[in-house]
Amino acid sequence: MRKQLFTYQLYLLLFFTCGLIYFSFDPGPTAHAADITTATDFAPWTEGKREDGNTRNIYGYMVDNNNVISETKTDNGLSLNFQVMAHKEWTKSGKTKYYLLLKNGSTFKVQQLSTSQVTRTRVKDKTFDRTALWTVTVNMTGISADQVQLVCYDNDGWGAWGYGFWPTNGVADDGTYPYTLISPVIDWNRPASDLPKLGPQTYAGQTITFTLNAPDLRNSDGTLTDALRFDNPVFIPNLTSQQVVNNVLQSSYKITTDLNQAEQIQQLLPQTDTAFGHQTTLNYQLPSSPTTQTFQYGGLKNLTLTSTELAQTISTKTNLAPDFISQVTTELGSDLTYRWFYATSEKPDFKELSSKYSDSQNSSGTFGQAWLTFPKDSKFLKFAATQNQLGHQVYLLLKIYDQSGNLKALTNPILVQVTTPALQVPDTINFGTIGTTKLYGGGQLASQSSATDQLTVNTAGSWQVAATLGTESTNSIRKLNGWLSFGAGQPLRADQAVTVASGTGPKTLPLNAKLNLKGYHHALPTNRNFNETITWNLTTQPTPSATE
Repeated sequence: MRKQLFTYQLYLLLFFTCGLIYFSFDPGPTAHAADITTATDFAPWTEGKREDGNTRNIYGYMVDNNNVISETKTDNGLSLNFQVMAHKEWTKSGKTKYYLLLKNGSTFKVQQLSTSQVTRTRVKDKTFDRTALWTVTVNMTGISADQVQLVCYDNDGWGAWGYGFWPTNGVADDGTYPYTLISPVIDWNRPASDLPKLGPQTYAGQTITFTLNAPDLRNSDGTLTDALRFDNPVFIPNLTSQQVVNNVLQSSYKITTDLNQAEQIQQLLPQTDTAFGHQTTLNYQLPSSPTTQTFQYGGLKNLTLTSTELAQTISTKTNLAPDFISQVTTELGSDLTYRWFYATSEKPDFKELSSKYSDSQNSSGTFGQAWLTFPKDSKFLKFAATQNQLGHQVYLLLKIYDQSGNLKALTNPILVQVTTPALQVPDTINFGTIGTTKLYGGGQLASQSSATDQLTVNTAGSWQVAATLGTESTNSIRKLNGWLSFGAGQPLRADQAVTVASGTGPKTLPLNAKLNLKGYHHALPTNRNFNETITWNLTTQPTPSATE
């Protein structure tokens, strides 16, 4: 009797247990895809979650630093790429439907997508017991909207009876949209307008952070890359995080500057002598909202001088952009020091200016309170002039330190250019007064200004200087039966260029000017100055390089 009762109770227990299991897995009321088509605004997103161990992985969109929502541009057009947790055999379902929720301004609409517009690819190394991570790619060609949401609907059973979503997916507090996976809200056409403007004189050492309600960028080969690109090696952009805040996708970026790259001279020089810094372009590469922004990096302007200015005191104060100091001190504080460095195209490694050119004033000091100044006949500027004459370039760079001596920021490098004429000759050669003995008897006169009668050539490579006489006038020395010559050269002529000097590289040579008289036998008006006009011509031949 007891045995029969026990059996009966066990039977009832199993019956009720099975019943409980049955009701626990009851799919509940049938959901309709049409539910989402009646939406009047964006819906709460459906977050997926992968649990370790035997806990069920929750279906939904995965958004974190390892699962990034991104855009791609290929030959097939623009696409949005999502990471989604779903059934590991999701593609076996025949009931999947896709929708885009679109908003332009205050106008909202729902657009159903064809299955050909959506591609699902299982990430095989992320397959778990009953779930898998999927890449869902939506072809967005022709889609124009300020903001979008991607909705996936699938009620192809659940658990062991189908490949669709759980009935609780997409269900908000009001019970809407069961069997539905809803993405975060994504800015589509408008992110570029929210891109922050970089400062007019951005410097190496500055860190810039900002957040956009937008996806990141993925190359056509599937490689994730930053949506930001600079044509300046100093700036390093990185996507630091991607998350959903108040139902909206947010991509946060950090732009740092690599101080080790800041001495790449040729890539960072100002493009013009009047520009403060090196013009840099930022390309925001999102295909749905591309934009380009330019700004000046570094704040330092080229130092250009003439050879005559070397006799003056030269301050670099006007070579630094007026707002550069305030930008640096605002971010780094006012307790900063600086040091100036120089390099040449022959030796491009920067060395401290004071190490060799101690006459340079304020080559180090308190940042913002003193200025690098070159005294009259500056040794450094004379060095720069000589290097320029040889065809080499000279550079300056300002480095900024904290009180512990740690390098915190740099300017861009600049050119130091001392412009000297390629050919310098005296304005006048003075032979003084011609005595009657020389005039009528003939002979030779040396220049009375011989100390300054010099020919200077400022050019690299081989060169040759020739001279030609101008048109004969009433006061021409030629009227006195005379002619001019230089050194042991032949007489200057009006109809033929006469070589005066030749050489290689910068040189200064004495002219050794001579006035030659053959004898004059006619009446001579008194109080008359006789002269000749000389036309000088420099021709150069560059020095062949080793590969020529």
